[in-house]
Amino acid sequence: MISCSTTSKPIFETKPELVYPDLSDKKFCRGKGYILSEGEMKGRLNFTFTSSRDTAYIQFKDLIGRKTIFIILKNEDIDAWDMLNNRRYDRASILISLPFFEMIQPKELRTFLWGSIPPVFSEPDQIKSQSEKVSGGIEFRSGQTAFGPLIEHVSFNMKDEKYKIDMVMMNREFDLQYPHLIRNIPTSVIPIKVNS
Repeated sequence: MISCSTTSKPIFETKPELVYPDLSDKKFCRGKGYILSEGEMKGRLNFTFTSSRDTAYIQFKDLIGRKTIFIILKNEDIDAWDMLNNRRYDRASILISLPFFEMIQPKELRTFLWGSIPPVFSEPDQIKSQSEKVSGGIEFRSGQTAFGPLIEHVSFNMKDEKYKIDMVMMNREFDLQYPHLIRNIPTSVIPIKVNS
């Protein structure tokens, strides 16, 4: 099953005929996956996440198992900890390091972690509005699960920056958490800010 939603100019494509399951009775979601990046940053990072309805915690590891990045996603805010260099990133510096966040808000990425397409990418008027902000596209792919069709793959393609990232979900479990991920970034971590 494939469901596409593209925010590239000038073509918009949506396939609303696929009905996603109602997960509104679920309070938590956890899972594992990986990201593949092409362009300036190439490579693969595995991740583990746990999410409530208002906050998600994502731990990335490299292929040899080192913890590399820890991200906290709230509704409009994102906080990141580069664990290898012990540095904390604000939103502006994250956009430089992870430019796909120009295309998707933290709450929308959290919606993907739960297996749904964010409303901004499924309603034609909002797709048009969103596409005016970025030059690129986002494509979602669904797979059949025990709960019905859920998003398993999202591709971010930023044409201007020649940058592509694929985020692939390997498994999800509902009403379960990874308690070790639910934490704040230590205040001792050095903050990195982008000069304006």
